[in-house]
Amino acid sequence: MPPDGTAAPPDGTAAPASDTGAASRPQGPPPPAVPRRPHRPLWWPEFWLLVLTVTTVLAARRLFDSWDYLPVMLLLGVGSHLLASVMRRQRRPLALVIPVSAVMLALLCSWLLYGDTLYAAVVPTLETARRAGSDLAAAWRDFGVAVAPTPVIAGFELAAGIGAWVVALVADTAAFRRRNAVGGIVPALVLLVFVGALGTDDWALRSAGAAGFCAVMFAVTHRVAHSTVPWLRGGASAARQTRAPVRVALVLAAVAAVGASVLTPWLPGARGEPFIRLDELDGTNPPPRVAVSPLVDARGRLAGTSTAELFRVRADRPAYWRISGLGTFDGNVWGSDRTYADASGRLRDVEDAEDELTQRVTIVGLDSIWLPAAFEPVRFSGSDVLYDAESGALVVRSGVDLADGMTYTVTSSVGVPDPDALRAATDVPPPDVAEQYMTLPAGFDPQIAELAGQVTAGAVTPFDRALALQSFFLDNFVYSLEASGGHDTARMANFLFDDRRGYCEQFAGSYAAMARTIGLPSRVAVGFTPGLLVDGEYVVRGENYHAWPEVWIGGRWVYFEPTPGRGAPRAAAYNGVVEQQVVPGDPNAFLAGGLVLEDLPPGAGAEDSDFTGFVDELGVEGSGGGAGGRWSPWVLVPLAAAAAGGGVWLAAVPAYAWARRRRRRLRAGDDTRAGVQARWADLCETLRPFGSRRLTGESHTEFALRAARRDRFDRATALAVARSMDEACYAPHAPTAAALDELAGRVRALERVLRSQGSAWERLGRVYRPGAAR
Repeated sequence: MPPDGTAAPPDGTAAPASDTGAASRPQGPPPPAVPRRPHRPLWWPEFWLLVLTVTTVLAARRLFDSWDYLPVMLLLGVGSHLLASVMRRQRRPLALVIPVSAVMLALLCSWLLYGDTLYAAVVPTLETARRAGSDLAAAWRDFGVAVAPTPVIAGFELAAGIGAWVVALVADTAAFRRRNAVGGIVPALVLLVFVGALGTDDWALRSAGAAGFCAVMFAVTHRVAHSTVPWLRGGASAARQTRAPVRVALVLAAVAAVGASVLTPWLPGARGEPFIRLDELDGTNPPPRVAVSPLVDARGRLAGTSTAELFRVRADRPAYWRISGLGTFDGNVWGSDRTYADASGRLRDVEDAEDELTQRVTIVGLDSIWLPAAFEPVRFSGSDVLYDAESGALVVRSGVDLADGMTYTVTSSVGVPDPDALRAATDVPPPDVAEQYMTLPAGFDPQIAELAGQVTAGAVTPFDRALALQSFFLDNFVYSLEASGGHDTARMANFLFDDRRGYCEQFAGSYAAMARTIGLPSRVAVGFTPGLLVDGEYVVRGENYHAWPEVWIGGRWVYFEPTPGRGAPRAAAYNGVVEQQVVPGDPNAFLAGGLVLEDLPPGAGAEDSDFTGFVDELGVEGSGGGAGGRWSPWVLVPLAAAAAGGGVWLAAVPAYAWARRRRRRLRAGDDTRAGVQARWADLCETLRPFGSRRLTGESHTEFALRAARRDRFDRATALAVARSMDEACYAPHAPTAAALDELAGRVRALERVLRSQGSAWERLGRVYRPGAAR
């Protein structure tokens, strides 16, 4: 303790080993400064690493047919960066970061994708895990056959989000915990290579150029932040030492990225055939056109693009505009393993020409590989497409997308089967039909088969059994887009025995599977209801997306309609379900007894016309609800909490710093020694964000000189403050009030100089750094 018994000095005021004879001690040259790495904030390398991840996430659009993947993947990538940065600044070990990151990933995925399975709308449940596992398994199976651009199914969306989270976490760990700039770039580079290998060619060079630009900027800012050697000589300021190399890198990286993106396509051979085709290395021809099942994200199509106009059909009468027939069920997904041949001219012979329907289709916003047409197509003219006679599906060639404004003409045989002929049909289905369309996966739930037998126990003919199965769904189930998605065996059992509500995906998939258990060859057809007639054209929107079962009876495929609120035109003649479809703008209600609304302007919704008398809510769960979807409203809770926490932080940190200083001075009171020590503590607190901390065994004078050299403020003023602190700690007499006021003025002058240094972002960073509240 000092001779007068004053308390030990506060922060950064350790006393010298001996204070006797301090005035007479010879003053030699100051000891050499301890070599320390110049302190530079990590905001810029963190920013460019985040931008690199975001750029890679945007490049993933080349894998998908829409931007629907972006919210989840982007939010998870950015969230992973923020979590890693906060825990690193709090000096949490990696052994803790990994499990915390895994828990946060699971929570965010549950909130974003599986909100309808949460307990109290917040806590994930076993159903959440089951759904996520089922979606990932389905995505893995589809990955083997998918050709970009692929639909944004739940499994792909979940896998993409997990990938973005892992990329961000690994990049942050390598870049800032291991101080390895290359290691920080590699994760995003791996994801970019994956996208480049499997994605389309759209924006390939531009996305690569943008990612390269971000990688260069990150590498340079990372090097500047961790460098121990000055970039510029001649005593350049710390700010200039940081800004100069970054500005040069910014210009060079921009020139290189733009030059590569613009000039590469014009290099010799850039547009030529590849020297080596990876798909021919095994000696075979390129594989046939295959695609992910269009049923796997039915709710996303119904709710996500409900009001978007997809295509228009000019035809004499309405029909279901069919895109595919799915004949294989593996317990998880209804799909198709068909191959396709050229489609031009006559597709197949038709017996009754009077039942032909000619359609002229104009694509407006349909982003797909399938071409809608009434079943069963017999003639086609237009673009170069492929056709499968077995499923009746028309698809574009690999690497070709449906373009807005594309038109084609297709003629279909749309004859209505005679109910008496259907009831009289008792023939055993052909072996090839039975083998393909009566197969169920091993271990199929026997309770579902038992239920199908009970429902159709009184039916004699195949047609009667099909009608009994249809009535079972129409009489006992309700339509709702709020129901859980999926159509795997477990979801099917939940739909049949527990929920008893769903949408076309569950109705069609469950009907077809149950039909197979009672000996009826069946498949799931996917397409669109007719849409509304506007100026002689049927306008079809996303909300018209639909799936229905088809059963093989009497040598032909016959429509049935188990989904409440839906009915194919003219099918009431044999299945008893009148034609009906969704009310525009209300996915849970339907038009009954009328499909045509003449003179409805394009883009008009339900609010533009009087639908009173058309809305039939029988068998439907509500007509005023929203579209449902996967997003839980509770996902806004953590976002709102984060925003509120940020606002509190912005207000509380400066207030806390001011209160802490005021508390020191109030505690000092009239004690001038304590007052000097309080001002010294204020100055040390201001220096801390610059990396200037007093070393063990370092005197006040030595610390002041070192800080003045490093942080470029007035040396004489710093020495005067240090001497005042020495006098307050070790002199026999306390400083006068005038000396205290003079010291306070010097400290304020030094703090003004320090706080004015750097850019506005650097000044804000010093105020709101993670340790500012300690």
